[in-house]
Amino acid sequence: MPASIPTPAKTEPVVSIFTVDLDAVETAQLVHALAQQPRTQLLIDCDNLRCQRTLGVSHVVSQLLLLRRSGASIWLRNVNPVLRRCLYLLGLDSVFLIS
Repeated sequence: MPASIPTPAKTEPVVSIFTVDLDAVETAQLVHALAQQPRTQLLIDCDNLRCQRTLGVSHVVSQLLLLRRSGASIWLRNVNPVLRRCLYLLGLDSVFLIS
């Protein structure tokens, strides 16, 4: 009986998870850095987003879309009702993981 050739074990791709503070990060620089990191997941705590109060919900949504366009998956935590409703009305509630 011929010897069987071992097959390499399937390995799951490594996912990098980063916590992001939208108030403290320059989104354009982060997008550039994400291009170097395949399969990245970003965790964003929306509980006290200063930029939502000062620049508006549209600014937050635009920053989230820029980050998503870079290929990262985005998990939003503690989403307030205004941001949640805006994401729903724009049809973006299925684009981001919202908890």
